[in-house]
Amino acid sequence: MTFVALLRGINLGAKNKVDMKSLKVLFEEMGYENVRTYIQTGNVIFDNTAYDILEMERELFETYGFDIPVVIRNKAELEEIQRHPIFLKEQVYVMFLANEISDEQQALLDSLIDDEFVVWNRKNIIISLSKNYHQTKFTNTFFEKKLGMVSTARNQNTVNKILLKM
Repeated sequence: MTFVALLRGINLGAKNKVDMKSLKVLFEEMGYENVRTYIQTGNVIFDNTAYDILEMERELFETYGFDIPVVIRNKAELEEIQRHPIFLKEQVYVMFLANEISDEQQALLDSLIDDEFVVWNRKNIIISLSKNYHQTKFTNTFFEKKLGMVSTARNQNTVNKILLKM
């Protein structure tokens, strides 16, 4: 099965630098197959029958010296997102959540969001913004604080390109 590890918070400006070649080697050393990366924001595509997020996060910390949260999705999950009607609009971002949200968290989101969005499969938020991502309050940090869990954002173009590489 093909997966993508979506790394949170690397290579943002001068902070948390991670070289993609060394990242590829690290995943190969952990036993993952057919490892490839896509752009500097930390998308590691690999083939395997299983994965261990805690091992990935531990190895990333030991190698790079800072915490790098990891969110995993498989190819089928990304294809479902790609087919969603909201995903086909402009200014679309996907917040990939580390865990499924509860009914209470869903109700909280329903009361807060004023742009068009959908929580998909209780672990992805697809949002079509009426404003630029950097002008909206609905950023990755916003969702992490409101939901109390790690998430990582990717724009529509990045999701599409990851899928092409899978």
